[in-house]
Amino acid sequence: MEKKKIIIITSRFPYPLNKGDKLRMYHQIKYISKYHDIYLISLNTEKKIKKECLIELKKYCKDIHIININFLTKGINIFKSLLYREPLQVGYFYSKKAHSKIISLTNEIQPDWIYHQLIRTAKYANHNNNNIIDYMDAFSKGLERRITKFPRILRPLIKREALITKAYETKVFNYFNKHTIITENDRNFIDHAHFKKIKVIPNGVDTQYFKPMDNTLKKYDIVFVGNMSYPPNIEAARYICEEISPIIKRNYKQCKILIGGTNPHQIIKNLSSKHIKVSGWTKDIRKIYASGNIFVAPMFMGTGLQNKLLEAMAMGIPCITTKLANDALLANSHQIIIANNKVDFANACIQILKNKEKAEQLKNAGLKFIHEKYDWKKINNNLSLMFK
Repeated sequence: MEKKKIIIITSRFPYPLNKGDKLRMYHQIKYISKYHDIYLISLNTEKKIKKECLIELKKYCKDIHIININFLTKGINIFKSLLYREPLQVGYFYSKKAHSKIISLTNEIQPDWIYHQLIRTAKYANHNNNNIIDYMDAFSKGLERRITKFPRILRPLIKREALITKAYETKVFNYFNKHTIITENDRNFIDHAHFKKIKVIPNGVDTQYFKPMDNTLKKYDIVFVGNMSYPPNIEAARYICEEISPIIKRNYKQCKILIGGTNPHQIIKNLSSKHIKVSGWTKDIRKIYASGNIFVAPMFMGTGLQNKLLEAMAMGIPCITTKLANDALLANSHQIIIANNKVDFANACIQILKNKEKAEQLKNAGLKFIHEKYDWKKINNNLSLMFK
C-alpha cells in the first residue's frame, strides 16, 4: 500500500479517552499511522492540552497542531449561528483564525486526504476532491429524541437545533467525496439522495485491553459506565437507581450499584447512597466493569453504537440494554438481554443474579460476538481502504 499524507481535523484533542469521539479517533489514528503519515489538527475550546496527552499521540503522528478557540470567539460564533441558521455546535467550533491556519497547513503539507471528524469540522473543508467526513452519528436524530428531556423554556431552541442540524447534515454531504458513519441506522437518518454511499465503519473495542478479569471481586450487582455529563447517560443512571432498583429490592433483594465515569452531573452525585456508589473518573475503567455482576444500559435516547456495551461484553460481563441501543449493536438474544421498561429490566437482572448458568452463557456468547465483529483491527482495516 502506497504511503499517503493524511491531515486529520478533530473538534477535540483525541486523548484522554473519556469521550466517544476521542476513543474512536485515537484507535483510528493508532491503526492508520502504521501505513500512512498522520498530521493531526485539533481544535481546542477547553483547558490547555496536557503534556502527557501530546506525548501519547506523538507516538502515531508525524506532526500535531493545536488551534485554541477562546471564549469570546465561541460566543460571537454561536450568536452568528443563530442569525445564519447554522447548528450551534458548528459555530462553537469555528473561527476564522483556525480556518486560516488550516488552509496554511494544508498548503504546506499538501495532503493526499483530509479526514474530518464530525459535522463540527465540516466548515473547514476546502471543497477539493480529497475530503472525507466521519459523521459518526446522526446528531439531529439524537437531539430530536432528547427534546422532551429539556426544560420547557429550552425546548423550542433544541427543536430548532435539531431541524437545522438535520438540514446541515444533508448540506455538508456535498462538501466531501467520501463519507463514514458508525451504524446503518444513523446512515438512514442522513436525508440525502445518495446516503447509501456513506460507508458504515462501526466503533470497535481493544480486545487485548478489555478482557475478562475473572479474579476481581464482584462487589456490585449492577454497574453502569459513561460520560456522566451526557444527558442520555444521566437519564440511564437515574433510571437504574430510581426505576429498576426498587423493583429488584421488592422482588429479590437490595442490590448494590456502581455508577462510574467522567464529569458526573449533580443529578448523578445526588444518587449516591448506602447502596449506590458514584465513582467519577477512574484511571482504569476496567476495574469498574469487572466489579459488577451485570452491566445495565437503559439507553432510551441518543444515537450510535455504545462503546460501553462493547467494553462490558469484551470483559465478559452479562449485559442488558434497550432495543434502541441494540439496533446499533445487532447482538442476538443469546449474546445480550433486551428490555424496554423497568419491570423487564428488573426481571432480567433478577434472572442473571439468581442463575449462574444463564450469566455464564451470556458472558461466553457476548465475548465471542465482540471478538468476531468488533475488534478494532478488523474495523480499521476497512477504514484504511478509504485512503486508497
